Amino acid sequence: MSPIIASAEDLARRHFQAIETGDVELAKASIHPEHVNHEAPDHPPACRQPGIPGFLATGAWLRLAFSDLRFELTELVTEGDRCIAHVVMSGRQTGPFVVFPPQGRPVAFPPTGATFAVRQCHLFTIQDGLHADHAAVRDDLGMLTQLGHLPPTPRVAARMVRWQLGGGARRAIRAAVQVADEAVASYR
Repeated sequence: MSPIIASAEDLARRHFQAIETGDVELAKASIHPEHVNHEAPDHPPACRQPGIPGFLATGAWLRLAFSDLRFELTELVTEGDRCIAHVVMSGRQTGPFVVFPPQGRPVAFPPTGATFAVRQCHLFTIQDGLHADHAAVRDDLGMLTQLGHLPPTPRVAARMVRWQLGGGARRAIRAAVQVADEAVASYR
């Protein structure tokens, strides 16, 4: 860790750029070794690990689903060791998007090729000049609507059924777990 502590804005920018790129050095420069991501329960199991390994797994999982993934920082508010980053997350769904509900079976959404741009607020706690705790308020409903997965029209339902019956959903779930596991393994 560098002895120079970055501003909260620089730290947030590095955090989001590390998710976009998978750059391990950027992750090390923004994520505390004991980092906790409170959003991880609906991500692949590897993402639930604390620290940099779980963070890298989350980024890999998102990049599997979304090419051209970007987080545009529009506003940042800091008070003490807490900061809130208002961002616009955007990308194109060129891969499967898989969610892992804590009490349910994984749900895989087939790629549509559609683009999206949604607002999010990310809340961070800073410790030792790094992000140690993360929670977010995301517009997942807006994202799924822009990607063409909602509303559940007959056409959307038929696409999901075809994908399920053709084995696409099972393969997508395996791929999401694998890419997250590989991100963790590459760090260790």
